[in-house]
Amino acid sequence: MDSIFLDHFQNPRNAGSLHGAHGSGQAGDENCGALIRMFLKFKGQAIGQATFLASGSSAAIAAGSLLTTLVMGRDWRRAAAIPAALLVETLGRDDHFSSLKGINASAAFAIEALHRALEDSLRRGKFPAAEGAGKKAVLVAMSGGVDSSVACLLQKQAGRDVIGVTMRLLERHSEVKGAEGGCCSTRAILDARETCHRIGLPHLTVDYSGPFLDEVINDFSHNYLAGRTPNPCVRCNGRLRFPALLELASLLGAATVATGHYVRIVRENGRHLLARGADQGKDQSYMLWALMPRFLERLSFPLGEMKKAGVRSLARDARLPAGGRPDSQDICFIPEGDYRRFILSRIEAGQGQEPGPGDIINASGRKIGAHSGYYNYTIGQRSGLGGGAKEPLYVINTVPEKNLVVAGPRRQLAVRSVEISGVNSFARVKNGQMLLLQLRYNSPPVKANVSQGAGIWKADLEEPAYGVAPGQSAVFYEDDVLVAGGLITAATA
Repeated sequence: MDSIFLDHFQNPRNAGSLHGAHGSGQAGDENCGALIRMFLKFKGQAIGQATFLASGSSAAIAAGSLLTTLVMGRDWRRAAAIPAALLVETLGRDDHFSSLKGINASAAFAIEALHRALEDSLRRGKFPAAEGAGKKAVLVAMSGGVDSSVACLLQKQAGRDVIGVTMRLLERHSEVKGAEGGCCSTRAILDARETCHRIGLPHLTVDYSGPFLDEVINDFSHNYLAGRTPNPCVRCNGRLRFPALLELASLLGAATVATGHYVRIVRENGRHLLARGADQGKDQSYMLWALMPRFLERLSFPLGEMKKAGVRSLARDARLPAGGRPDSQDICFIPEGDYRRFILSRIEAGQGQEPGPGDIINASGRKIGAHSGYYNYTIGQRSGLGGGAKEPLYVINTVPEKNLVVAGPRRQLAVRSVEISGVNSFARVKNGQMLLLQLRYNSPPVKANVSQGAGIWKADLEEPAYGVAPGQSAVFYEDDVLVAGGLITAATA
């Protein structure tokens, strides 16, 4: 039999568990045709020892043995850049394996087991820390979508030493994840990894599912059940995503962190400030107001000067996996935007009690209808209020403690003054200064006169805004530059 890797199949080397392993990872399932587990020990920045266990098929044993040999003694960056295609190509030369499908599956599981082992070492604090930050080294946050994929490509083309990183946020929370899980991996992580491997870059996954549950999911459901309208992406960016990525970058020796956000960083009077992206329709600066100003010195947004059409064109030309993938419109932990199902899942998990049916009243307190639970309604909502009124009705307010929904005509939604707490300032704002205030993502800003008190800012609007709700973000701009942001605590006519 003509095969350079026949020996790995007949007498696999380094097969077995590894005492004192710094990280271990498992992928596949015997029902899927292969089960592979890998164990790693580091020596400096390299993988000093690697072993494996495999069952289910001869291809699984060969894939595990081959990958173990390939990573042994390699710097972790080179090991994390090994693509499944290399295993498939090598094992495919062996006529012992008649099933290409079996080779593909075994190669994918072996690579996944390796990355799970690297991830496990990060989780356990056993991953080797870099001696210092390389000026050309950049950590690129990879979601698996087209924007982060192109950001990664652009950093590679700019000559940077790129490390792709994907945060694992939902896998351990079965009640909130979508249907993409299984014995392999989520589609987003696989796409992110394939993107990095296709352009010759290392990729790591890091498990932040615990902090994500505490800081984002639980906070969202708590505020939602309290009748507020939180923006979990803002909280995630400010409290979890960027702080965690910057900390990880320091560990890995990366001087900067790059993401695929449509936002720019500008310098004014020696300060780094956030500014709207060149593509106004895709601008994401509103979502980043909660970042600490000191973070900006280490952040990079390669898409800030680009238009979305150009980004997609680059992705297609480079044949990136996400080139034709549609943009996500939903909150990541609420598949298909089904808030009711999500809130019910959190109630079932012990976070609050389901309120049940209640009354819909008008501003005078008169009952005008019935509802199935106040949490199904948000300020400004029009649907679900029944018919028969002389003019269309909108949700004006909810009263969680009494399980009431207040409804009225659109004019009762008008707001001329907003109170804002938890303000994060990037630049000095004077009392009485006129700024542009954005009250919802993708809503047009309105002119507002700002006054500052003890922990509370007040914004008096030049013209009324509609559908403003406590818990939403209020973000101040001077022209296109973001100067401050905070959370709406009250809004009055």
